[in-house]
Amino acid sequence: METGIETLYQLSQIDSQIIKLENLLKKLPQEIQQLKEESEALISKLEHVNNELKKLEKLKKEKELEIQEQEDRIVKIQQNLDRVKTNEEYKALLREKAHIEELIMDIEDEILQIMEQQEHLEKEREEIKKQVEIERKKIEEKIKQKQKELETIKNKIQQLKEEREKIKQNISKPLLSKYETIRQARDGLAVALAQDGTCAGCYMIIPPKLYSEVIKAEELFTCPHCGRFLYYESK
Repeated sequence: METGIETLYQLSQIDSQIIKLENLLKKLPQEIQQLKEESEALISKLEHVNNELKKLEKLKKEKELEIQEQEDRIVKIQQNLDRVKTNEEYKALLREKAHIEELIMDIEDEILQIMEQQEHLEKEREEIKKQVEIERKKIEEKIKQKQKELETIKNKIQQLKEEREKIKQNISKPLLSKYETIRQARDGLAVALAQDGTCAGCYMIIPPKLYSEVIKAEELFTCPHCGRFLYYESK
């Protein structure tokens, strides 16, 4: 007697494959987005160093301008030295000049520190540039592979769905309706193998009498625990 259990099992196998592939299909776009974010993070790191270098260059110019302003003050003091009438005024101008010269030396030290930071950052920038170039190529290649995998999976799912439609033609509408009801209730798995007296769908023990009937395959039987169709695969 033809029960249709083998056809249902074939349909169930296809549904299982579709579920696995659709789960992969959900993960791949996330993985691709993560790779893109990694690439953007590398560029962001480079941009951060570039911004720091711009800030240092601006600060350096400000310090150089400050030196120029102080040197202009010295020129004026030098001019005033020739015009003073008292010794006290002369000494006061010399003290002011000495103070400004010390200030200029301090600013020059600050500029040297800025230049050292610039040199360090420029080396870091070159290293990051090399890293970005290498890593971006790797990331781009990974993205291409993921996108290719995505298309392959989509095509495979389409093929399986077409195959599924063909198999459905060999199943009666009432039986197919019951199959779909069980499938929706049991995470997409409507048929489970009966192995060694156990249901492979819920891993519960099948009553011995029922198990022997399932082996005979003269009728359709469902698991008393999870409600899935039971299929015995002879070895």
